[in-house]
Amino acid sequence: MNPISLVWDVLFVSSSYTDNNTSKIILSSIENDTEYKPKTIMNWNMLVKGSKVARSGVTGGFRFIYEITELTVDEILKMSEEFNSYSHDLIANTNISIAEKLPLPLDIKTKKRFPTIGNLMLNVKFTNGLGLNDANKIKAAVNNQTKDTKDSLDPIREGKGSSSGLFSDSFRSALSNSYWFRIFPVGGKPLNDVNIRSAIGGSYDISFDIRDAVSNLVSESIGKWWDPLDPEELTLEPRLLVDYSSPINSNFDPINFYHQNKNVSNLIDNVLKIEAEQTNDQLMIDDLTYTLERITRGRRGKKQLTKDNGLMPGIEQGLIEREIIKPWFAEEFINCLAFFLMTRKPKYWRNGSAEIELLQPFSIDLIESLKEGY
Repeated sequence: MNPISLVWDVLFVSSSYTDNNTSKIILSSIENDTEYKPKTIMNWNMLVKGSKVARSGVTGGFRFIYEITELTVDEILKMSEEFNSYSHDLIANTNISIAEKLPLPLDIKTKKRFPTIGNLMLNVKFTNGLGLNDANKIKAAVNNQTKDTKDSLDPIREGKGSSSGLFSDSFRSALSNSYWFRIFPVGGKPLNDVNIRSAIGGSYDISFDIRDAVSNLVSESIGKWWDPLDPEELTLEPRLLVDYSSPINSNFDPINFYHQNKNVSNLIDNVLKIEAEQTNDQLMIDDLTYTLERITRGRRGKKQLTKDNGLMPGIEQGLIEREIIKPWFAEEFINCLAFFLMTRKPKYWRNGSAEIELLQPFSIDLIESLKEGY
């Protein structure tokens, strides 16, 4: 199964945002009043009212990440009940969800059950000037990496230093509501000893909705990738070939996405060059090469639907959407984001450490399906 985590969001009351003691008070309270130790803490970065400057964020809450891959369903339920019962005068509300680390590229089972709407966490770790020899350059890299990541890690943010121009309007239309977090390791320490001033990385929580994209591809592909069955033709063995090996005239065709652009080879070469300068680790270089080649190959092909898939005249569109177009688009959608994470800032974002996690509302049914599906 894919690694899963329990995500516990704890949001402060707005009147406490600018009080420097709030974070310490909450961390101390959670350390003393809860049984479980998170593997990671993220701080929810918010702007002071009336401020628009990237550096002027304040902590509006914490996101605690707990590893639960090896826990039983009962153990996870017990953990969730403890967090749901937690309260504090400085806390406005709390929420728990499940994060699933996605394989890159998506495997067959993951892309088939990938939801059409939800949230993703885009996570990167900082290099802290890895590979630099000059002390001033290292200091500059460390000082700038958080702000530069906040500006450039968000796929839909516009303005100086942003990355939105790398993506088509159609791709960006599937994304919305991005929220910035800084990442801090716990490392077994008491929570009130965690240094929440020195982040090891950054994360954006961003909403996605690929329903319009999938629907558009299905409707535009009629007569090009597939033809409807003849309702007058009676057969006990209906068959329908869907040939999506060639692009169609749709802005949602992945051929138009960032990971399929003409500069892919140059971007990959730059990543490998920087890795050689940073570590000269051949195993890492080989792993990066393998993963980048896989997520940029733009896999297309032909698939046949039969009665085993439930095929019958009149339901072709829905079946093609569920069985072929949605899983394929989901894979390329995630491939595009993964390529962005791996190539956008290799001097600032540690190669091999970027992650994409699927964030879903907490439910026992979800946890059971994730554990039983593999």
